[in-house]
Amino acid sequence: MIDTIKALNEGNHLAYEQLFDSWYEPLCRYAFSILRDMDDAEDVVQKTFCKLWDQRENLNIKSSINSYLYRIVHNESLNTVHQKTSHQEHNLNYISTMNEADNSVAEQITANDLQLAIDKALTALPLQCRRVFEMSRMDQLSYSEIAKELNISTNTVENHVSKALKILRVELKEFLLLCLILQLLK
Repeated sequence: MIDTIKALNEGNHLAYEQLFDSWYEPLCRYAFSILRDMDDAEDVVQKTFCKLWDQRENLNIKSSINSYLYRIVHNESLNTVHQKTSHQEHNLNYISTMNEADNSVAEQITANDLQLAIDKALTALPLQCRRVFEMSRMDQLSYSEIAKELNISTNTVENHVSKALKILRVELKEFLLLCLILQLLK
């Protein structure tokens, strides 16, 4: 091993290649046992060998070269785990914050605009039709209760509600589509 370290110190490519060929696979398996991702494991081992070559002139390995390589792979693997975890947490926090902000603003705008559109559409209804619709939907009265209070038939109540719903569907079609899209995005 001392000869290998000395050869590396002198920039011997053959010694470097022999180390690479001997230790690449075992180091990849070790890195994979930490990272659980073969691409990341191979990246870590590549970094390890690059670091070994870059620092070849100043190598002062007191233990065996394989212990030295395993220690570098271990530290690089832990750094990779930490970086990935930090990036994932940051991305999740950012996405969550943006989604909450976007959703609350979009929902507020949609709710305000929808209420204005509903009010406008209701005022566009004929007076009797609007009155029947409001009693049905807002006061939650049954058709027979509305008919009795307004002194009209139940069929007339049904017709007024049906007419109001048709008009509202036409007037509010863009909001119905937007509400559907927002529900699908949740």
